[in-house]
Amino acid sequence: MIQEYLSRAGVPGTLQAEAVEVLAEVHEKTSGLLLTKFKPRLLHAGDIAELLSWESERLIDVRPDLAEWDIAPMINITCNGDKGIWIGEPGQGRPQPGSWLNPDPESDDYKAAVAACYWCPGHHPRSYEARVAWYKRNAGEYVAYQRGVKVEEQVKPIVWTQDGITVANHGEAWQIRRDQHIALGFGLKYRLGHEIDNVFDLSTGEQRWYPIPGYDLKAPVSWSILPSRSVLK
Repeated sequence: MIQEYLSRAGVPGTLQAEAVEVLAEVHEKTSGLLLTKFKPRLLHAGDIAELLSWESERLIDVRPDLAEWDIAPMINITCNGDKGIWIGEPGQGRPQPGSWLNPDPESDDYKAAVAACYWCPGHHPRSYEARVAWYKRNAGEYVAYQRGVKVEEQVKPIVWTQDGITVANHGEAWQIRRDQHIALGFGLKYRLGHEIDNVFDLSTGEQRWYPIPGYDLKAPVSWSILPSRSVLK
């Protein structure tokens, strides 16, 4: 299957053996990852939210021993979502830590924060409710990050797209994406390999993730084949 997808996407034959080897390793690294993510998402999202103060940016700030429950250690991915403030021109800006700190409901900062909280509409990203909702969606991503591979900052990935399949390569990282139509409005969404498409915009090459101090920029591992209806859009 992997070899077929690489060929159909147009990956040169000289690179396919490397890609197959890397993707096979990722498949092994994702063993048990689904359970590792679902446990804190289903059972401990509320516990995580209770551990966080208003000023907290992520769980490892207050409980580093619970790192496996946390999100990826990126400046722009916090316990308060991923819609924090960026400063700079599009494509050249940088995420800023400490977004949405004003607790005054009448302040412009507070109102902007609530408007940005798409994962828990009507709530402030630093509220208990929003943090529970966020960790129900994202807890355990720290482990996927740990098992990932380091990628270089400000280097655009190489992308091949053909026949409904997209393959991305960035150094030692490889990823396959596919939207497969089956029948009656249903299909499957494949996301196999390293999450290069989270770290970089595959269309523009723009870097989306920036690591917090002490951490490398990594493309996390993922091996998901999920039902989808988006393939018909």
